[in-house]
Amino acid sequence: MNNGKNIGMAIIVAGIIILIVYGLYEGFQEINLEEINVITAIGTGAIIIGLLILFISIIIEQQQGKQKMKKEIKKEDLEP
Repeated sequence: MNNGKNIGMAIIVAGIIILIVYGLYEGFQEINLEEINVITAIGTGAIIIGLLILFISIIIEQQQGKQKMKKEIKKEDLEP
């Protein structure tokens, strides 16, 4: 059953990513760079930078958690 859950979650995440990317694409098609408002530009930039920082911090936190777990598990427990 784990494979079914993983496949289902992967499909859901892929669908969400596709919709987000398409929405961003359509949104940027509507924006005319000559008429962009300064507040809109700053807000959009802040959102993009915030998302990047969030994703990077999550990845770093997961890697640190994996390393910590490997240190806590005894080597005898890892052998078959």
